[in-house]
Amino acid sequence: MKSNIKLFPIINSASQFPRGVALTLALTSLLSFGQGFAGNYLAEAAPLGESVQLSQRLPDHFRNRTNRLPRAIANTIIRDAARRARVSTNQVRITQATRKTFGNPCIFNFGEVCTREYNPIQGWEVIVSVDGQSWTYHSNESGSQIVLDPNSTDSNSDNSYQLPRAITNNILQDASRRSGVSINNLRITQATRKTFGNSCEFNFGEVCTREYNPIEGWEVIVRVQGQSWTYHVDESGSRIVLDPQIDDSNSDNSYQLPRAIANNILRDAARRSGEDVNDLRITQATRKTFSNRCVFNFGEVCTEEYNPIEGWEVIVQVRRQSWTYHSNESGSQIVLDPDITNSGSDNNDNSYQLPRAIADRILRDAARRSGEDVNDVRITQATRKTFSNRCVFNFGEVCTQQFDPIEGWEVIVRVRRQSWTYHVDETGSRIVLDPDITR
Repeated sequence: MKSNIKLFPIINSASQFPRGVALTLALTSLLSFGQGFAGNYLAEAAPLGESVQLSQRLPDHFRNRTNRLPRAIANTIIRDAARRARVSTNQVRITQATRKTFGNPCIFNFGEVCTREYNPIQGWEVIVSVDGQSWTYHSNESGSQIVLDPNSTDSNSDNSYQLPRAITNNILQDASRRSGVSINNLRITQATRKTFGNSCEFNFGEVCTREYNPIEGWEVIVRVQGQSWTYHVDESGSRIVLDPQIDDSNSDNSYQLPRAIANNILRDAARRSGEDVNDLRITQATRKTFSNRCVFNFGEVCTEEYNPIEGWEVIVQVRRQSWTYHSNESGSQIVLDPDITNSGSDNNDNSYQLPRAIADRILRDAARRSGEDVNDVRITQATRKTFSNRCVFNFGEVCTQQFDPIEGWEVIVRVRRQSWTYHVDETGSRIVLDPDITR
């Protein structure tokens, strides 16, 4: 059941800060009966030293909640916005503050791609007007963590600065080394002053969180034999990163796969498949530069950070299947594509009985969360399962495909008219409830 309650502001006119900063705070609150509570707050201006006071009518069971943005948090946000925009605090005002429960730290930090783990942070979403722009902040309840949405544009950014000569030389030298083209035949066609929102963006990350941890620097375009190569470089020139999508025309895939690596891969495939090593064969081995560790480990969703691993992509014929391996150059790391069906797992038996101790722990957890008596909840299904990695075990919505297996169970519990899904490891020491379950 929901109700709309209009709340009217009381203006506290006392101020010890520069004149011209007046506070008016108006609140429209949407209260939801259930687990969460959120209120929308509108503030036209917020003097740094002024307390925010609200006159409001609330249902009895909400009167013990703190329903106003604390003065200390408002002051900190205003000062931060003024510093970033290079304006006085008098030119910054809070236009809206919303009480909010962020589902997990990733969401709190403006993560664009987050798992569904439920690890809540109570706090605020605050909108600030800065020089004609609206900036969004997240703050936790105490104000110890305040994060600016990295999509907020810094209107004072100046892209007209000249790229320093030393940085120009370093970029051209790097492009020459990679391409095999003389520096005299390369040229920089564009250099743009830029604030990268965080290290992931600086490193050409394809899927990055939106945490704001800025790096001042440049985006530089170099013309290389009909191609345009994009570089990111920080202000000091100490970090220069080439877009990993750039093709390196000097790459040589014709080298012979070392015998020791071939033997290690064949032994691994034999062990996993249950086949004799003599019945397996390598059908293809390609010299390869993996752009980063995530790609090397068959990650499904990886950033484009360029942190290369030289090595091999190796295809092994196992009965009627083709198994793909990645190996680094020394052969010290060999990784099998986790999508490969382990044909030696035919003996896996999913009918094993869920241990009584684990069943009891799950039932007690479901009873505690639901408020039901433990005798009124029951396990309807328990399936033996290998979770490919910790993210999958924890019900991650977007996980890499790295194979770091956890043996355990998927358990379905009937709670009233709902089916709750649990993941539990083999020992029962880790029990995780699907965070999509309505609590």
